[in-house]
Amino acid sequence: MSYIEIRKLRKTYGGGKPAIDGIDLSIARGEFLTLLGSSGCGKTTTLRCIAGLERPDSGEILRDGADITYDQPAERDMRMVFQDYALFPNLTIADNVAFALHLKRHRHKYNAAEIKRRVGEYLDLVHLADHGAKKPHQLSGGQKQRAALARALITEPDIVLFDEPLGSLDANLRKTMQVEIKRIHRHLGKTFIYVTHDQEEAMAMSDRIVVMNGGRVMQAASPEEIYSAPNCQFVARFIDRANVVPGTVLSAADGKSEVQLANGQTLRCSSNGIAPGAAVGVMMRADRITIGGKPTNGANALKGVLGERLFLGAKHEFVVELGGEAGEINVFQQDVPDGIGGEIEMFISPDDVRLLPE
Repeated sequence: MSYIEIRKLRKTYGGGKPAIDGIDLSIARGEFLTLLGSSGCGKTTTLRCIAGLERPDSGEILRDGADITYDQPAERDMRMVFQDYALFPNLTIADNVAFALHLKRHRHKYNAAEIKRRVGEYLDLVHLADHGAKKPHQLSGGQKQRAALARALITEPDIVLFDEPLGSLDANLRKTMQVEIKRIHRHLGKTFIYVTHDQEEAMAMSDRIVVMNGGRVMQAASPEEIYSAPNCQFVARFIDRANVVPGTVLSAADGKSEVQLANGQTLRCSSNGIAPGAAVGVMMRADRITIGGKPTNGANALKGVLGERLFLGAKHEFVVELGGEAGEINVFQQDVPDGIGGEIEMFISPDDVRLLPE
């Protein structure tokens, strides 16, 4: 059952192109859902409409079947965590976290002793139990974001919204906070709706990812499906820069196809229901291609010229020129093959070749 239902939502600023263009989306209770896309794709506008911070031009937002499209933010039982923390610099961390409990709609629920107890509980949840007496300027960026998260959670909202919350942190802190946010989600079981442009972050944290472009939903699926079975060339290229080579389907029967690449080489793969003669994008993930060695399990063979090598720590990235309109592909591999600048042979299983319509 859908907990949040978004129907035909549309929002335009100043008469230009729509920021969100008639999107439909269902969110389950307790789900960690991430809106992923580049700047201007509509992800933050969607989040702000859910929060009530923006009024859509048309469409509906339903919660448990009730229309909340134009409800005020305070009526929605949602809290938002921002990129810039939004902590009060003159208050201690404990007072920042307690602030939401002093607001009019919560004040009658808690006495001073209960507020102190809850603040301690939520500071402990985000590993800040020893920092309550400090001011925001005395904390690191990661600690400030933990404090902002504790403040958002202390009123026990059913839905927590995150607007690029880790964008200002360095790489190591981002990794740490990804683990912490995922841990807290698992502990509380609340509905988390998260916005980011960082695909690695989305893949690591989410139950489901919504890839957006041009104000529209391109694909909504699990991280595994988004990676292995993108539904279009945009999603394939956006997620981990998949190789998408132009080709034409030569034959299709019994769920199998043969496809000819733009440089004349042929590959075997699943048909994806695409008929012979169709122009397609042939997707091959960089980590599913092997340079050199011997083919196994009926693997396809490809020839190319081995070009640039980039050292990425646990692996190398190689640029291989296929020739003609097929262009270049990238290959991830731990071993460094011989023959930089020379012709090489590569192998990929038919199961790892996916056809995508133009």
